[in-house]
Amino acid sequence: MPPASAAPFALSLHVDPLALIMIALTLFVAAIIAAFARRYLRADRNRRGFARDFALLVASVVLFVCAGNLVLLALGWIASGALLARLIGHQRDWAEARAAARRARWAFAIGDAALVAALAILGVATGSADLGRVIGAAGALPALVAALAAALLLVAAAARCALPPFSGWLLASMTAPTPVSALMHAGLVNAGGFLLIRFAPVLHAAPGVRLAAVAIGLIAAVHGAGVMLVRPDVKRALAGSTVAQMGFMIMTCGLGAYAAALWHIVAHGLFKAWLFLGSGSAIGMTGSRADAPAPGGAKVAPMIAAITLALALAGLVLGLRIEVPLVLGVATALAALGGTVQAPLLPGGRLATGALVAALAGAHLAGLTLIGRALGPDGPAVLPAPALIALVAAFLGLWVWQARRPTLPAALYVHLLNAGALAPAPAGDAQ
Repeated sequence: MPPASAAPFALSLHVDPLALIMIALTLFVAAIIAAFARRYLRADRNRRGFARDFALLVASVVLFVCAGNLVLLALGWIASGALLARLIGHQRDWAEARAAARRARWAFAIGDAALVAALAILGVATGSADLGRVIGAAGALPALVAALAAALLLVAAAARCALPPFSGWLLASMTAPTPVSALMHAGLVNAGGFLLIRFAPVLHAAPGVRLAAVAIGLIAAVHGAGVMLVRPDVKRALAGSTVAQMGFMIMTCGLGAYAAALWHIVAHGLFKAWLFLGSGSAIGMTGSRADAPAPGGAKVAPMIAAITLALALAGLVLGLRIEVPLVLGVATALAALGGTVQAPLLPGGRLATGALVAALAGAHLAGLTLIGRALGPDGPAVLPAPALIALVAAFLGLWVWQARRPTLPAALYVHLLNAGALAPAPAGDAQ
C-alpha cells in the first residue's frame, strides 16, 4: 500500500505491485487496441478526436491507479468515466449513440458521487488525504463510519462494473466503435475491482458490506449469464458475459480473495479484448441467423457445470482453497468462447484444442500464484466452505436451468432480451 506522506494533502503518486500490474495491463491492451483502431477508423472523419480521447482515457486510468492521494484518485476516476462516455457516443450524428452516452454519464455520475462521498468520509475520519494514512487507519475507524464508507465504495464499484441496476449502460454501449468496446470490456469495467482491492482494509472493517458484495455479485452473474444465453448477436452476448464476469469479480473481492480478483481482472481483460477485436469475424456464423444459438447454450452449460461442481467438491474434500467465483468465471468464459467460435474443427483439431486448454490452465495457475505472491495474504474469510459450495450449486443450477429450457418464461425472456435497450429515436432524428 502507498506509504504515508509527510504532507497530508500533498498530491503524490505511488506505484506498488497492485498499481504496477494494472498499469501494465492497461498499457498493453491499449497499445494493441490503438493499432487496431488506426486501421479500423481510417475512414472516420473524427479519427483524430478519437485518438485524443483514447489517449486521455488511458492517461486518466493510469492516474487513478497510481494515485497516492484521495484527490488524485477521485480526479482520475471521474475523468475516466467522462472520457469513456464521450467515446461511447463517438458517432455524434447517431441518435442511439448519443442516448447510450447519456445513459453511461448518468450511471457514472451516481458512482462518482458515491466515490467522492466515501473518500470525503475517510479523509475527514482519518484527518488526511494521503491514501497510505487512510488505509492504515481503516481498522481503527468507528463501525458506522467504516460501514458507510465501504457501502459507498461498493456502489461506486458496482456502477463502474455495470452490475445491476447499473448494467444498462454497458449493454446499451454497443453503439461504440469496436476498439472502444474492446478497451471498455477489457479494462475500464474492471476499475471497480481495483477500487475494492485498493480499499480492502475498509471492507475488512465492514463484514456486512462484504456479504452484500457477494450477494450483488451473484445476482449480476446470474443476470449476465441470462443475457448471454438469449442474445443472438455476438457483441451483446459478450456484453452479458462481461456483466457476469464482473459479478464474479466483485464476489471474489467480497470473499477477501484479492489475489484471485486481481488475476480475474488480468485474465478477463486479455480474453475479452481478444474476443471483441475478433467479433467482426463471427458475422455469418452467429450474427447472421435469427435461430443461431447464443453463447453458452444447452449443450455446453450442463457439461461445464458438472465439471465445475466436481472441482469445487474435490477441493472441499481435499481441504484445498478453491476460489469459487474465479472457477465460475472460467466456466462461463469457456461457455462464451464455445458459443462464439462455432467453426467446425479440422482433423486433429480436438487434440490441438485439448493442448490449448491444458496450456491455458497452466498459465492460469501460474498467473494466480505470481499475483498471490505480489499482493500478499488474502483477507479474512467471510463465509465458511460449505456456504461457498452452496453458492456454486445455486449459480450452476440457475445457469443450467436457463440453458436447458426450450423457452424461458415470457416475462423473463423479454426482460433479458431487452436488457439495456434504448428508447426509439424520435422520427426524423439523424441516424
